Amino acid sequence: MKSLAKSASFALLGAAMAMTPLLSSNAMAEAFTQPANGPAIHGFWLTADHPDVAVSAGKKVSIPLSLLNALDNPVRTKLAVKGLPEGWTYSIKAGGTDVTSAMPLPNEIDNLTLKVDPANDAEKKTYKFEVDAIANGDQFKLPLSVAIADIPLGDTTLVPELPALHGTVNTSFQYKMKLTNGSNHDTLFNLSADAPAGFMATFKKGYGNEEITGIPVKAGATESVTMTIKLNHDVAEGDYPIEVAAVAGPDDPAAKAKVSLKVSGSPKLLLSGPNDRLSGQATAGSETTFPFVLVNNGTAAANKVTLSATSPSGWKVSFDPKELAKLDEGKTQNVNVKIEPSSKAIAGDYMVHIRAKADGVSKEVDYRVTVETSTMWGIIGVGIIAIAVIVLLGAIFRYGRR
Repeated sequence: MKSLAKSASFALLGAAMAMTPLLSSNAMAEAFTQPANGPAIHGFWLTADHPDVAVSAGKKVSIPLSLLNALDNPVRTKLAVKGLPEGWTYSIKAGGTDVTSAMPLPNEIDNLTLKVDPANDAEKKTYKFEVDAIANGDQFKLPLSVAIADIPLGDTTLVPELPALHGTVNTSFQYKMKLTNGSNHDTLFNLSADAPAGFMATFKKGYGNEEITGIPVKAGATESVTMTIKLNHDVAEGDYPIEVAAVAGPDDPAAKAKVSLKVSGSPKLLLSGPNDRLSGQATAGSETTFPFVLVNNGTAAANKVTLSATSPSGWKVSFDPKELAKLDEGKTQNVNVKIEPSSKAIAGDYMVHIRAKADGVSKEVDYRVTVETSTMWGIIGVGIIAIAVIVLLGAIFRYGRR
């Protein structure tokens, strides 16, 4: 074709494009418009915007190709790749279809994609090859190269789902995070948390139950990690920053994330018996008062405090006071616990469960009550025995003389 000889006019398309004149495919065509000013473009071109690319070992590479037909007629062109190393494979696609030839219409640009799959054991160096195109007996060559190198797939990141949590010292704080390995090789990440004193951090994989100190992540992959923070009860109110790190070797990628934890005060109730003892004595059928002490040893007020008890059947237990609107932190309240064992209770030890409950907190103690029978019952018993003896003696005296 006479027009093929005019391919030297490629300079009109821009020197940044690698080129060689030939033909294209109709599958992914777009219209080509001649420049409004200057001479018209006439010829065929095969171009690659990025003829020299780099890729990580074991990864496939895609190189976009463009075919420009600036002639008056379509020309069928056969396409092939030459010079690839042994073990490498390739395909040329128009859209999603493999093609071995192309035929663009006049004044159209067909977009193709060259997909190259390097061998898994390819050495780290630059490999040169070419795309050959044959149209009407003329052969054209487009030189390309692929460099195998250690190229990060992206950033290595540790991203928390909810970076700020709020609770009390009794709360178990859980931070769910995504760890992405942006390197081009599998990596074992060691997990750690830089937290204040009184904070205990543990890690688990995803939603698992086993605690871990490290997690393997494949190249370019993402794993889920859950960090749980528990607090000592003496941790003060306030906002606390925590830095979480996923670190491998000195030459490996690392990721860090900052999370925060807001601790609010919480009440803590303590309940003790008379003289710090949890045992006392009572008489069956009689009420006995035991002076208890209720203390809020927490870092916030205890609201809506109520006292209650579980006792043996037939027993009566009451409190003075029975309810408190609020018991401030660090404050003490004397509580009289009145216990009346059943009048039918026999002598022995009994357990009374005493509870103090407030909003979000409660305390329960077991109070052992030793029951003694009433003195009146002893007198009645002695009287019954005396009457029985008198009756017996009277009977002996009366009938014995006969």
